[in-house]
Amino acid sequence: MLGKDARGLSAGTISRLKGGWRAELAQWRQRDLSKKRYVYIRADGVYFNIRGDEARQCILVIVGVGEHGHKEFVAIEDGYRESEQSWLEVLNSLRQCGLQVGRWAEAGRRR
Repeated sequence: MLGKDARGLSAGTISRLKGGWRAELAQWRQRDLSKKRYVYIRADGVYFNIRGDEARQCILVIVGVGEHGHKEFVAIEDGYRESEQSWLEVLNSLRQCGLQVGRWAEAGRRR
């Protein structure tokens, strides 16, 4: 789609594509997670070298693994240097989408 032979990718086409992707991302970020169950999750910050970006922006990523080993993205958000506040915002947004802590984790926390 975007290789050297790509055609018709004018500024207007790119803007239209980005608008569609933004809408899809917004919808994905608000999907219902109340029935999702993950055996474990992995959270990490991914940094990119972008010219002129002194603020150390990063992408906060959470990947969940289901009981049959299937991996899926649970969250992808931009953050500031993997700060505590950035991670709290990501985790709170997942809670608002219905993702809950598993019973085994709750039992371990009560000890």
